[in-house]
Amino acid sequence: MSGVPQRPESPPGDLGMRVLYMVLFAVAFWIVIWVLAVTVVAQLLVRILSGRASAELARFGGALGRYTAQIVEYLTFATDRVPYPVGEFPAQ
Repeated sequence: MSGVPQRPESPPGDLGMRVLYMVLFAVAFWIVIWVLAVTVVAQLLVRILSGRASAELARFGGALGRYTAQIVEYLTFATDRVPYPVGEFPAQ
């Protein structure tokens, strides 16, 4: 036996709903990547123009990173917890 704990399997009827969620969250992931790119550029410009990074953009970027991780974990079957907006937005 390996040291990796086995997760219980989801009921077969849930697979259709999961596939639907996976398609929707794959689209959400694509959008989040673009929002992240805009956030990175905005933070860089703020840093260049003001000499320091924006705390608000840093918090937003951190939350966006946690949300991205939730989506990736769901898409790769690492978790059965559905990300936001079906589930909860990641806490700080």
